[in-house]
Amino acid sequence: MSFSPESAERMGKTVADLVAIKSLSGEEAAVADYIQNFLKKANLTVKRDDQDNLQAVIEPLSDGSAPERTLHLSGHTDTVVPVEGWESDPWTPRISGDGEDRRIVGLGTSDMKSGVAVIMHLAELFNAPANRLKNLRIVVSLTVCEECPAHGKRNGVHRAVENEPGRWAITTEASCDPVSPTLAIGCQAHAVIKVGLKGRSAHSANPDHGHNAIHAAAKICERVDRLNRSFKEIQVLEWVKARAAASVTLIKGGSAGNIIPEYCELTISRRVAPGEVAADVERELKEICSNLDGVTATSKFRLDAPACVVDAKGPLLKCAADASQQLFNRVRYSWNRARTDMVLFKQAGMDVLNIGPGFNGQAHVAGEYCRLIDLPRSANLIADTLRRLDSSIA
Repeated sequence: MSFSPESAERMGKTVADLVAIKSLSGEEAAVADYIQNFLKKANLTVKRDDQDNLQAVIEPLSDGSAPERTLHLSGHTDTVVPVEGWESDPWTPRISGDGEDRRIVGLGTSDMKSGVAVIMHLAELFNAPANRLKNLRIVVSLTVCEECPAHGKRNGVHRAVENEPGRWAITTEASCDPVSPTLAIGCQAHAVIKVGLKGRSAHSANPDHGHNAIHAAAKICERVDRLNRSFKEIQVLEWVKARAAASVTLIKGGSAGNIIPEYCELTISRRVAPGEVAADVERELKEICSNLDGVTATSKFRLDAPACVVDAKGPLLKCAADASQQLFNRVRYSWNRARTDMVLFKQAGMDVLNIGPGFNGQAHVAGEYCRLIDLPRSANLIADTLRRLDSSIA
């Protein structure tokens, strides 16, 4: 065991330091400074690009520079904006609870500054001469704009995989629950759909003289809700199941209280399950936007990668499962219905798995937290997985 239960305090201090640094999407420079200084103190050579993406390579003892021996250990450094409902300053981390429920509360603790902290401490561990792996080459990739693009920046994983092709990746998004860390075997993709509606304005005293864009939007909302209720669960692995989702998340329209609105805009969030492709979303969109009583609809959507699932027979999952059995006397799998950076590593040809200290269900909520005990637990699970994978390389 590389990380004792007592190491939770030191790792928790790193999480608290990261939380205290505001790092909304596009504003990651200050948190990149902190991470870069930490890694430099651990004698890593850190490359930093003009968008504040960080990358450091831990070379193995043998000649392992080839992509087929390379694994990305990856997390994102940005957070969402604070949602409503915070009862304390989101950027002032605080400790609450006791025993195994002792936790750090603050914006980004689960999504995913606890995961970033685990990567930092793993990098420190494996870069020490006594802990260098023999065959496995580790690329530490800490990237920007996972939550959303901003200020001309886009998700930094695109650059990470261009700079360093690889065979495997482990991301450290939240995968813990009260029992133990789980092995998150995949995630759904995310299609963001923008719909523009154009009707015809009129005086609200004569609504029949116009074509109401907001009424058309209401029809679309109802259709999206009906579509969401139609999705069925899909079995991914053993008892792990995925399920597509669709919901209207933003709407804007109208100009005055006495005018029939001519324009309205909607954003639809479509969570794409395994087996679904862009053509499926296009077909649904055509049906959703048809027959709107004189209102015309234009639409476009962005889907950067399909849903991804780990190779059930590959060495990465086997090594992680064996490590979990050894550490916790159990192997538990999970599925992420949200879109994470797993999809980009999979699209780049890598087998990918997620193991992280964040607490399931805590992303994007007020009072977000992670448990201190899950920091060394997750770090040990990843460390043991890497050692087993290293031994499996011929």
